[in-house]
Amino acid sequence: MLETGLEKKILPGSQETIPAAISDIGCEREINEDRYAVIDSPAGRAWVVCDGMGGVSGGDLAAELAIKAIRRALEGRDFESPEPAVRAAIEEANRVIVLRRQNPAFASMGTTVAGVITQGNHWVIAHAGDSRVYLVRGGAIQQLTKDHTYVQELVDKGLIAKEEAMSHPQAHVLTRCLGAGPQLSLDVKHLWCWESSEEVSEDKIVICSDGLYSLVDDWEIAEAVANGSPQDSCVSLVEMARGRGGYDNITVAVLPVPGELRDEDPGYRTESPYEDLKRRALVETGKVSSSELAAQLVKQLFMMLILMLIGSFATLLVMIFQSVG
Repeated sequence: MLETGLEKKILPGSQETIPAAISDIGCEREINEDRYAVIDSPAGRAWVVCDGMGGVSGGDLAAELAIKAIRRALEGRDFESPEPAVRAAIEEANRVIVLRRQNPAFASMGTTVAGVITQGNHWVIAHAGDSRVYLVRGGAIQQLTKDHTYVQELVDKGLIAKEEAMSHPQAHVLTRCLGAGPQLSLDVKHLWCWESSEEVSEDKIVICSDGLYSLVDDWEIAEAVANGSPQDSCVSLVEMARGRGGYDNITVAVLPVPGELRDEDPGYRTESPYEDLKRRALVETGKVSSSELAAQLVKQLFMMLILMLIGSFATLLVMIFQSVG
């Protein structure tokens, strides 16, 4: 990862519909302690942002260790669903950092984590610390995560107003992070993607470190994300934060949603990007021929048809017995 300037990641595809991410060192820091990653795994595609702390005592190392541990855990096991996958991966990252902190030179290092993993239409959000995940729909924005900070606890208790939190002298004192102890409390949220009635969905997910939202208001994030492509949004948000001092590292990822995210499961499942890539890879490498793949799909459709017929027949029998009775 670059230590200076912009590091930009854009996946192949349409300008408007593909995710993008940028990590920038900012204007005052000597090193970039932020890290992000895109990870394709059996559990789905994950986007992860980590904001390391510890400065010369290893903040950048903590974030790097976390990203590598999460990648190994997600890629190394065939999880059936995203929540146990992301929990196991982040817990492994915490274990690695706790062990490294036993070295006195790295005793104060740690990192936040905020991640989104998608499997079909199922989106799982997990975080610890004060890196955030937002949902942007049109011009509106909703913070999906709650900061694990001392000032957030003060806000929750009604001791200070929400507007006072960012300017509070203890604004960045964390109550949770990776590396703080062997037991990690992780917040997890489930969302499902529903088909949108609009031709182009306005839903987008934003993952960012505090170097962005401490200088750019939520409504400004919503405006930039709603009115530009993910790539352009990332660039404009980083430039906005830098223009206001950029005193911290700045990382932001913008993920378009192919529909509308809701709290309820729609009751159907779509194929995850990983499953599609895996199927294509099998065909391309010759492990499964196109004809074999077609036969598998026909077999699956035939089985679905049989199950539907059995269900219809059973329903008909019940109706006949009820009418006779």
